[in-house]
Amino acid sequence: MHYKVEQLITKEDRHELIDYFKSLPSNVGHIDYNLYNIDKRYLKQNPPEAIKKIEERAGRKNYSHYFVMYDEGSYTKMHTDNDDQIGLTIVTLIDTVNLVGGETIAMIPAKLSESKEGYQKGDDHKGRVVPRVIRMNVGDSVIYDRSLLHGVSEIEKGKRLVLVSWFTR
Repeated sequence: MHYKVEQLITKEDRHELIDYFKSLPSNVGHIDYNLYNIDKRYLKQNPPEAIKKIEERAGRKNYSHYFVMYDEGSYTKMHTDNDDQIGLTIVTLIDTVNLVGGETIAMIPAKLSESKEGYQKGDDHKGRVVPRVIRMNVGDSVIYDRSLLHGVSEIEKGKRLVLVSWFTR
């Protein structure tokens, strides 16, 4: 599995998560490992019920949940979640406001076309990767394992709120 996009939460769940996010203290960071110019907020006790839906889908022990608010100039550099304790990541797109940019990007192993038609110059792309924009609607979750090379393109305009959920191996 490279990744899957699924809808794990309802519209009502999203609104509950947005209200919960707003209740948490702001924690603005210029650099937070792979995150740049973001507001990162960790969940406290008594998180919203929607969190249980995400945890049930993961089927693993929770390692961490946190919100990331991106705004103009924010991005996440390409990286993997290869922490020894992390096995699965679920990122849920909670909300966007007038968003331009901010696409989730994954690097997927290249496939050589089965077609032998046409010419070929250069190598056969073995071992190469292809960047792919992961298309998501508000409320969707992208699910991937720790080895997927991924990031978020720079926000040119607007805002993007996600919930990042990490689960153990």
